[in-house]
This record gives sequence, structure tokens and C-alpha cells, in this order.
Amino acid sequence: MQLSYLSEPSVLYNLQYRYSQDMIYTKAGPVLVAVNPFKKVALYGNEYIKAYRNKTMDSPHVYAIADSALREMKSDEVNQSIIISGESGAGKTETAKIAMQYLASLGGGSGIEYEILQTNPILEAFGNAKTLRNDNSSRFGKLIEIHFSTTGRICGAMIQTFLLEKSRVVQCAVGERSYHIFYQLCAGAPTTLREKLNLKKVDEYKYLKQSCCYSIAGVDDAEMFRAVTEAMNIVHISKEDQDNVFAMVSAVLWLGDVSFTIIDNENHVEITVEEAAETVSRLLGCSIEDLNLVLSKRHMKVNNENIVQKLTLTQATDTRDALAKALYASLFEWLVEQINKSLSVGKRRTGRSISILDIYGFESFDKNSFEQFCINYANERLQQHFNRHLFKLEQEEYVEDGIDWAKVEFEDNQDCLNLFEKKPLGLLSLLDEESTFPNATDLTFANKLKQHLDTNSCFRGERGKAFTVRHYAGEVGV
Repeated sequence: MQLSYLSEPSVLYNLQYRYSQDMIYTKAGPVLVAVNPFKKVALYGNEYIKAYRNKTMDSPHVYAIADSALREMKSDEVNQSIIISGESGAGKTETAKIAMQYLASLGGGSGIEYEILQTNPILEAFGNAKTLRNDNSSRFGKLIEIHFSTTGRICGAMIQTFLLEKSRVVQCAVGERSYHIFYQLCAGAPTTLREKLNLKKVDEYKYLKQSCCYSIAGVDDAEMFRAVTEAMNIVHISKEDQDNVFAMVSAVLWLGDVSFTIIDNENHVEITVEEAAETVSRLLGCSIEDLNLVLSKRHMKVNNENIVQKLTLTQATDTRDALAKALYASLFEWLVEQINKSLSVGKRRTGRSISILDIYGFESFDKNSFEQFCINYANERLQQHFNRHLFKLEQEEYVEDGIDWAKVEFEDNQDCLNLFEKKPLGLLSLLDEESTFPNATDLTFANKLKQHLDTNSCFRGERGKAFTVRHYAGEVGV
């Protein structure tokens, strides 16, 4: 369909009409617009793959985008990228999986393509969670680089991950869940593993029960756990390594239940030696004494002298949660590393590849943290890339070629990027500077921002320690 008049209302009406007819894909120049149907639609499978491969179907589709990338990679001998962007819950991860399935179908034959597809259950279990907007929200960014041989067959892949939301390990909002793997392990672990890890019910763990949400409608966590272990087998993660992975997952859960006993009038603490502390120390392979040393004391070096400082209850609790986040983040990185070893191209690499970027969508909640700060900055960068290639470079080319055309106005987000990136007085530089001061607080940081950034149209200081950033997709209060 070609629109006679290009305007915002006509575009929105067209998208709405097509959506009502289950036509969820619309082409806008080189861009494919996908509207999440939030239901199963009969647009996928071998018949559709065959139709787009043979060019007997040309309606807008993710398959068509993937097919175009594959053909151009072969004909131009240039690496290709498929960038998927959109707000949280827009369907980016599913779109990435659909593109991967098409490439695996056309470039398969060696068996490695099946391993690549089986990375999804693992990464989703350890990196996705239920949020208020999305039952399977990616809480990390992912770039998967799929490599092809000279004959156009998939010969390997490499995955890079970004910005895992570590804070979700220790806290999440009411109605949300932490990472899927916690619930899957508790629901699906066989008896021997359950006893070995001393697993409890999900509603008995402090880290999980604070959100009062333990299940997802239509999802069987026990069955998903079996799918995860099967996928781990396929990507050659050994049974011993799998057991160690689940031991770390259990240790993180039990860490949240470690409590402290106040030992003096200055509110200093030691860990309470009970089931939680004993289980954590056993799963981590350390002594109770070592665990107590890590959680209740701080080690510093002052003038070449080692100093041990006792921690208060608040400090020890923060240290415990920091350890849980660090353990989980390290586990996630290790899993990605093992997957990459399994998918390694090695000597088969020819230099031709198709990369698929699936990164967090723009986010704005009632309470926004450093994660949203980073996520939305990354999305501003993606938006500028989009603006540059769709508007700026195209229009500059028209001018150079002397083409008669009507200039297209678009909202440039350079001011917002300057707000983040400008040196020495951008958000990131000021945050780095403030972090070096021992007595820095949220309030001192906010006051510094208000002092230096009030002239930027994308910044607004609020009362107390709050401030607002005006992004291309809307305002976000921090």
C-alpha cells in the first residue's frame, strides 16, 4: 500500500487498520515496522520461509528483511546488520528469534544452526524476567554475530551481551519477577538436585517473595527448566558444569536469607550462623568464617597498612546484596562464554556475517534506577543512528546530487546526547567526578547536575535529589 498523503495521522491510521487485519508488519522505506499482536498469528513456519526464499511472497515481513540481508551479504560481500529497536514490550526479542530462524533455515546444513537457536532458552532463562509490561522481558542487551562460509552456510556465531540488570537479583517491583531461572529451578529440579541444593519453595526466599509474584499465566516453570537443561546439553555444557551453575543460582537465593546479629553498641554485626549461612558457605565452597569475614567486615589499605573495619547492619546488608548481584552477573558472563566456545567459528571463519542487535527498549517507570539511565542513553544512541542513516545522510546525498526535493523535518536528539556525553559537564562526566568523593550522596550529585545542566533543554531539576531527562520517547524522572 502506498499512502497518497504522508502525515502522522495517515501513518497511524494505516498501522492501526493493518493491525486490525492481523497484518502486523508494514514497510516504511528501508525500515520494517512491527506491531506486537500479543497473540499467535499464522505468519511463520516452513511454508512462509519457502515463499520468501523463492520470492513468491513479497508482503512486509521479518523473513523479507533477513532474506535481503543474506542476499546482500552474498552479492556485495559485505557484513550486514539487523537493528531491532522499540519500547519495552514491543516484541524485539521475538522478532530477533524469527530472523534467526529464517537464517538458520536458509543457511543450515552443518548442525551448528540448531545450536545457535538453542542459545535462546538459556539466555532467556538467565537474562529475562516478568515485568509489569512484558511477561518475558529481556533484562540485558544482546548482539549475535552469525558467521557464514563461502558457500553461504552458517559456520558459527558469537554472542555479546550488555547491561545485565543486576539489581533485579535482589529487588523487583510488586507484580514482577526476578530472573526466570530462579523459579524454573525451584519448580523443575529433580529430587536429587533439590536435596543437594537444599531448595525451598519460591515464596520462602526473601529475594523472590518481596514482589508477591511467583508464576506467569500459561507458563510451566518446571517444563521450562527441562527445556533449559536440554539446551545446555545441546551447546555442550557438561553435566558437572550444569550442577555448578545451579549451585550458584541456589547460593544467590540463599544469600538473600542470610541474616546478621548486632554485636555491640555501635550497631556492628556478624552473620547469624543458621541454615541460610550454612547453605551458602557449602554451595560456594567456603567456610562460615570466610563468609562472615566477607559480609561483616571491610578490608582497606591505608598508607601501606591493612585495615579491617567492622560493618553496621545496613552496610552488611548492602554488602550481602552486592555479593549476590556480583555472583549472578559473573555466572551470566560465564554462561555466555561457554556458549561462545560451543559456537566458535575457528578456522571456518570467512569474514562474512549477519549481526542481529536486540537491546533493551526505552523504559520509564514510577521509580527509575541507574539501569534505566543506561538503557535510555543506549536507546538515544540507536535513535541517532536511525536519524543519521534515514534522514541526515539521505538528504545530504540529495543536495550533493542536485536533486529537487522537499526537506524532511525530523526531531534531532543531539541535545539529549550532549546532555549525557559532553565533557567535562555532561551527566556521565559529572557522575564519574562525584563518585570520587567519599561523602558524595544522591543529593550532592543532583545539586551538581542542577548547577551545571539547567541550560540544557533536555534536563529539568526537581525538588530534592530528583531530576528529569527529556528523551526522544518521553520524559523520565530519576
